[in-house]
Amino acid sequence: MTATQDTPVRTEPALTLSGVLASALPHDLGTARGPSRYTVPAVFSRRPQPREVDLLHGAGTSRRLADAGYSDVELHVSDRRLLITNTNLADLKAGLAHLIGTILAEVSLQASQERSQREEELDALGQLEEQRLEALRQAAAEIHFD
Repeated sequence: MTATQDTPVRTEPALTLSGVLASALPHDLGTARGPSRYTVPAVFSRRPQPREVDLLHGAGTSRRLADAGYSDVELHVSDRRLLITNTNLADLKAGLAHLIGTILAEVSLQASQERSQREEELDALGQLEEQRLEALRQAAAEIHFD
């Protein structure tokens, strides 16, 4: 019995962002004194898994952002929020939001595939252990003290 054939595998919905948390934007945004770059908080659709957080904070994400022209932008997970630093709403609207959505989809998929692979490996190890125990039971059953 493998995890992919007989055992239902619990799958998390893809990690997405539901939107920008406007109430957490700088209070002076849109004024003459407002910053041109700031941190934009976005709300996750669900709590990110630890592996998803690791991937988002990894060098691959930084490289993807830099390759797309956003070398100053950083992504930080804070509970159920993604903090997008050194950016602004205009950059997000002009393409950064789409790039971040793509990165999230890839991170979510990679983490899900890794979980499935680990589950399959654990299932296979469990089967090997069961076979080992059965062989021991059979060997012990063949011992007679008469």
